[in-house]
Amino acid sequence: MTVRFIPCDAVIGAEVEGVSLRQLPDETTIEAVEDGLEHYGVLIFRDQHITPAEQVAWSRVLGPLALTQRVSARLPHLPEIFVVGNTIDPPVTFSPKTEQDDLEWHADHIHHEVTARASMLVAKVTPSRGGDTLFACMYAAYDHLSPEQQAQVDGLRVIHSVSGLRAYLRGQGHEGTANQPYEKPDIVVERPLVRHHPRSDRKGLYFGSHVTIGVVGWHEDQARRFIRDLTAHACQPAFQYRHRWLVGDAVLWDNRRVLHAGTVYDLEHETRLIHRTTFQETEPF
Repeated sequence: MTVRFIPCDAVIGAEVEGVSLRQLPDETTIEAVEDGLEHYGVLIFRDQHITPAEQVAWSRVLGPLALTQRVSARLPHLPEIFVVGNTIDPPVTFSPKTEQDDLEWHADHIHHEVTARASMLVAKVTPSRGGDTLFACMYAAYDHLSPEQQAQVDGLRVIHSVSGLRAYLRGQGHEGTANQPYEKPDIVVERPLVRHHPRSDRKGLYFGSHVTIGVVGWHEDQARRFIRDLTAHACQPAFQYRHRWLVGDAVLWDNRRVLHAGTVYDLEHETRLIHRTTFQETEPF
C-alpha cells in the first residue's frame, strides 16, 4: 500500500495509513516515514497490536536504538524496550501528580552525550481517563518569537543535566528518589538552544522545562526565569498536539523538533503501560 498521511487538527501531527509495524519497512516506506516524521513531527499508527519483539525489529530498520540508563525499566530479555507506566516498581511515569503541577516538557536523551533523534511509544494498557501525551512543535515556537528574541536565542548555549529531571521527579514524590538512582553518574552537557534540523535545515528550539538547568554565562536565577518563560511560550496550546491513547496506538516523534510531556492520571487505581523504543542520534549537532 501507498503510505498516506492524514494531518491532525493541530499545528503538528499526522495519522499514517498504509504501514503495518508487523512488517519490516522497505526503502520506499522508510523514506516516506522519515519525510513525514520531519514534516509533521509526530506520526500516529493506529491498531498496531504488535509484540515487543516486533516493535524492536521494526524500529531497528530505521536506525540504531539506545538503551535506557534505568536498567530496572528495561523489558527482561528485550532491553531495547523501555517500560513506561506504573506496572513496575518504582514506576516510570513522567506524569505530574495533580492537574496543578508543572508538566515535564523534554526531548528524550537531551541530557546524554548522545541524544535521541526519535522515539516510539506503543500503548499496551491505558487508563480510563488521563495519561495523555502532549507534543509541542518547536518550529512554531521559534517562528513565533520576535526578531529580537530570535536573535537572542540564536546566540545562546544551554546546560542540560539529569539532576534537573531528578529534582522534578522527587517533587512529584513517586519516582526518581534517592532510593532509585540512575545507574550512571550525572553528565552535564552544553548545547545550542536553537538547532537546525539536518533534514530540512529549519530552526527549532531544543531544551527541556526541567532537564535544562542553566544558560551559559547567566546567573542561575536569571536562567531559571528564562527557561520558565520560554517553556510557557514554546509549549502553549496553540503549538500542541494532544494524543489520547488507545490500546494498539503507536506514536513516533522527532525529538529534533518536538518536545513532549505526560499528563496526570490516577496512579493508585488505574493502569498505564506503554513500551518505548528510542532511536539514537546519528547526526549530532
